[in-house]
Amino acid sequence: MLWAQAYGAKSTSADMVHFLKSNMHMTDLDERLQAAVTNTHTGYFQTAAMTQDLIWEQYPYPVTLESLQQGNSADFALKPQPVKALVPPMAPRDDVWINKTGSTNGFGAYVAFVPARRLGIVILANKNYPNADRIAIAHRILSGF
Repeated sequence: MLWAQAYGAKSTSADMVHFLKSNMHMTDLDERLQAAVTNTHTGYFQTAAMTQDLIWEQYPYPVTLESLQQGNSADFALKPQPVKALVPPMAPRDDVWINKTGSTNGFGAYVAFVPARRLGIVILANKNYPNADRIAIAHRILSGF
């Protein structure tokens, strides 16, 4: 019934835990699949707020809440930002906070993880809470470990 809101994507909490573990080398994946996942952590562009990977955004760890909220703000995303291409691209690192916000048709999500600490969180909401709120609760939870 709700498939359209998520563009047909369906997952369970177990799927999301497996996804996080796969991104932190905590599961046994086929070598090629693990390489593909790891390659999404390669940094290609540097902005004032964060490093842009293929799909993820990353921040040096430890990271402040203010830095995360700046880099994930609508203002940052919707206005042109100075960008520096990283040549060669930055190799995947474990000492980073990697994240991605998302929302569609009133639903909101946030995924964040710190590979070096083997900590991660997935927030899924049936309401589009502001990014700043999603990030603040994730930062508070992950900083408590």
